[in-house]
This record gives sequence, C-alpha cells and structure tokens, in this order.
Amino acid sequence: MFGWIKRTAMWAAGLAALLFAAWVAGRRDQRQQFAIDAAESYAKTRKEIDDVESSIDDDPTVLREWLRERGKQ
Repeated sequence: MFGWIKRTAMWAAGLAALLFAAWVAGRRDQRQQFAIDAAESYAKTRKEIDDVESSIDDDPTVLREWLRERGKQ
C-alpha cells in the first residue's frame, strides 16, 4: 500500500539530487570561466604595460621630453 509513496519519494529525491548536481556544476563552470577571463585580462594588461615600457628610451633627454608632453595632456 505504501510502496508507491516510497517510490515517489525516491524519484523526487533523485530528481532533487540531479538538479542540485547540475546547479553545482554550473557554479563551478562559472568560477572557472571567471578565473580564465581574469587571467586573460591580466595577461593583456601586462603585455600593454611591457610594450609601453620597452618603447621608452633610457636617455634622460628623451624622458624629460616625454614627461613634458605628458604634463601638457
């Protein structure tokens, strides 16, 4: 008599577990994607900084002119 109630409860628990597992997997994927995006953004910014630093000459006269132009902006 109560066999169908037990089966229904087991099906409901199984469905709830399946939905919870899918939710947890989605959260994990979201965190991984955020970490990848942050690393790519850091790499891009670092490359831009390195490119600017390599384009600046070590000659004091050039550096003085660069600072003067930057101050005018």
